[in-house]
Amino acid sequence: MNLSISVQDASSVSVLELQVPKEKKDKKEKKKRKKKFIIKDMTLIQDLQKVFNLQQFKYNKEILNDKSISAFNLSTKQLNDKNNKTREHIIGAIINNKVPEDYYILNKWLHMKKIIFNYLQKLSDKLYVKVECINKAGRRNNYDFLIRIFYDDGTNEEFMIELKFNVSSINDAPQFVSPMKPSQYMNNSYEDYYYDYFLNKLSDMFQLKMPTKKEYLTQIHSNKPTCMKEYTKMYYGGCIKSSKCTNKEEDLNFYNFAKELSNESIKSFINNTELNSELLSNYLHTTQKNKIYMLYSNKAFILQKINIDDYTIDKVVKNANKYRYECISKNGNKMNILLRWKNGNGIAFPAFQIS
Repeated sequence: MNLSISVQDASSVSVLELQVPKEKKDKKEKKKRKKKFIIKDMTLIQDLQKVFNLQQFKYNKEILNDKSISAFNLSTKQLNDKNNKTREHIIGAIINNKVPEDYYILNKWLHMKKIIFNYLQKLSDKLYVKVECINKAGRRNNYDFLIRIFYDDGTNEEFMIELKFNVSSINDAPQFVSPMKPSQYMNNSYEDYYYDYFLNKLSDMFQLKMPTKKEYLTQIHSNKPTCMKEYTKMYYGGCIKSSKCTNKEEDLNFYNFAKELSNESIKSFINNTELNSELLSNYLHTTQKNKIYMLYSNKAFILQKINIDDYTIDKVVKNANKYRYECISKNGNKMNILLRWKNGNGIAFPAFQIS
């Protein structure tokens, strides 16, 4: 049997390696090797015992363990939201010294700590005595972390940080912001338009109760609008990528028809609607001002600051076939404003996806 174990010591950043050789015919030689290993590698054995007895810990209501670090690996789209949350919690826990010290015996955890503190050093060139992180993620916030750095002269500085995974530049991110209630940035209401000309088709085809327009407009901007409960059930019942998929023919047909109506409605709406570029630019200035990006790529964190002119819309061209407005910013950069449904086509949460 050939066993090779690599363990990294958090204090010395040195790698200890244990190798048990193949069985030898000479039993005496085998005993000598075994005895030599026991005497020489007691420190390593103690470290291994710590690894096998690592205790899970809690941060921001999430239970984390040594395997949680795998959230920084590439994964399927279905795990995006869960992994994003875990990544944010791991970063916050490391900065706030909430990770049990024994975790840093593991190379992946030690490396993560190292690159996080390398990133913090790029935020400020001053010597600091303390740093704390407040997790601020959520749709009501426009950034993920508020990092506060304390200096030895008694002053402190705050930084608004947004984490982006698997990108080396914010220009490569699928989106950098997703404004809710998109109709406020256009000269027509998409929610009214969909209700008046498309929702009734879905209702009639599958004999579902049509919600009143008042309750629809009040609830449609939430994750799970009560008035769309039966629609939601059939939609995800027909979505083959959903864990709630029933594979029932009626549900599959509902899903496909809802998607078809959504695409048709967005195309025709964009063709007949203008984007209020001034109002949307003001929104972008407000939400992006002073934000600093923390980009994770190739096992490192990259710091990127924004130029406010990147978010000043200068020209707009409609591309209804791609369900978006294609914009040019003041400094000549491209910006795509995609109109979409975040929680099911025609079912819940219309929004812009801006990249």
